[in-house]
Amino acid sequence: MFFGIISGLLAAVCNSVGYLFNARFLLYYKSPWRLLITSSVIMMLISIPLLAVFFPWGIMGGNWRFWLQAVLTGSVFFIGQWGFFGALKHAEASRVSPLLGLKIAVISIFFLFGGNSLNLLQIIALFAATAAALLCNWAGDFRVPVKAWLFISVTLCSYCTVDILETDLIMQLERCTAWSRIHSALVTVPAMYMIVGALAVPGIFILKPQKDEYVKAAPYGVLWIMAQFGIFCCFAFLQPVFGNVILATRGIWSVVIGALLPLFGLAALDSRVSAMRWVQRGIAAALMAGAISLYSYGSM
Repeated sequence: MFFGIISGLLAAVCNSVGYLFNARFLLYYKSPWRLLITSSVIMMLISIPLLAVFFPWGIMGGNWRFWLQAVLTGSVFFIGQWGFFGALKHAEASRVSPLLGLKIAVISIFFLFGGNSLNLLQIIALFAATAAALLCNWAGDFRVPVKAWLFISVTLCSYCTVDILETDLIMQLERCTAWSRIHSALVTVPAMYMIVGALAVPGIFILKPQKDEYVKAAPYGVLWIMAQFGIFCCFAFLQPVFGNVILATRGIWSVVIGALLPLFGLAALDSRVSAMRWVQRGIAAALMAGAISLYSYGSM
């Protein structure tokens, strides 16, 4: 469990830093589609050599169930990325990122409809984590625009579906290869993101991105792949619901990073906040820490 929690926290940090590079790209090009295409192609270029060297082609190369599910997972993720980038176009990263904490509520609904159950402590922890994510976002003096909410809704449903599908991919690989769960999780990452990049390739011929666009999208692509190694390991050990409780801390990391932006001359990537808002964010951070501890205790 400890390894899964650490993996999830590291993934949350990588995600939060990556979101700032997303915002920088959109400041220049104003196009979530361009960010989606260029970053996905970069992820594919990173994944291909990893897949060629480490994937067990002799065992899984002809496993059509695995590959069909991988294609489905990549396609749904592609939709979710489009939704997320669209949300960033209408709201700052530090307001959109905390709202991804609502994945906890959505994935819990998916989990329960799948015939699973949660105990009282876990349910309380889920409510606390969801409240923390909302408090972290709504501590300011203005709300998220309606258009951003629509994109976020698409993102939440897509990401939750991907969480379930990718966890099953890891378990399939583990059963077929008898590898450790960590090994299986790490190898599944390039398999999925090669597919995501392949889905983006037609967009290259439509949008014709320039070299500078790839350069500006590259930090996000690298950080996202790094985060996915952590997320896949987190889900492999903790399952999607608890994993999303851990990942909801990216909202807290986002606001901390946002506070540091002016020190690096990057204040344009986020908005200034009042002292009262920082107090509210501190309460949200404490509430999130309590939710993680409570869910951990309830899972024992």
